[in-house]
Amino acid sequence: MQKYILSSWLESNVEQLDPKLSQRVFTTSNVMVVYYVYEPGLHFDAHSHPQEQVTLVQSGRLVIDVEGETLELKRGDICCILPNVQHSTLVLGDEPVESINIFTPIADQVIIQK
Repeated sequence: MQKYILSSWLESNVEQLDPKLSQRVFTTSNVMVVYYVYEPGLHFDAHSHPQEQVTLVQSGRLVIDVEGETLELKRGDICCILPNVQHSTLVLGDEPVESINIFTPIADQVIIQK
């Protein structure tokens, strides 16, 4: 029986979702963890997904609009967005935003619904 899974962000494949948004994905049988890099100027349109999303901001400043409520996140902030809730994302300032996002339940990828 397997007791652990060991990996490294440095060895993970980078997927370019947008010219200003890249991701690295780590999955287990129960959770998906995504390391995002949002470049300055990124605006990700309103969307939802059936997974719960927990975002941990590692650097930079990010605005998340959750169904009309504006949240400004900075390094160290954690935000949970519940399943099927519309939200959009905007990078503030000239610094890239790095975040770790946890999605559950598990899927092959984040399921984006616009």
